[in-house]
Amino acid sequence: MKQALLAAVLLLLPTPTLADPLPRVLVFDLEITDTSGEGEHPDHAGRLQRITAVLAEGLAASGRYAVTRVRETPLAAELPNAMRFCNGCEIDLGRKAGADIVVTGFIHKISTLVLSMQIIMRRTGDGEPAAVGVADIRGDNERSWRHGVEWLLRHRLAPPP
Repeated sequence: MKQALLAAVLLLLPTPTLADPLPRVLVFDLEITDTSGEGEHPDHAGRLQRITAVLAEGLAASGRYAVTRVRETPLAAELPNAMRFCNGCEIDLGRKAGADIVVTGFIHKISTLVLSMQIIMRRTGDGEPAAVGVADIRGDNERSWRHGVEWLLRHRLAPPP
């Protein structure tokens, strides 16, 4: 009797199937806004590329998303100079690429010591946020930027179940 009841309950539970595709995520390169007055740092462009790779790899490693970086698509030629000022163009670009979710973000450098990082995941269907992560980081260096992205992945963007 108990076995029959258990079997009936198990049949009623939703189960993922191999046919359920992972949401397709399109990751745009992270950007920087520098209001420190200290001038452009020679490694910022390279660091933004490396940190964007950490973000994309972390989302993929979560097992929840099929991830593509926008720079790996033909859309790379259509990108505006600054995604944060394009008034939602990432949603249209994401739809064009067949993505379910788009990921954008930027680092705001206030000083060499004080920076803030914001990463937003938006659904292309309705433009609403799927996840938002904001973190203050200390230190304008590779280690702190990486730590910020990894923290946001663990706690805001793709936390463990």
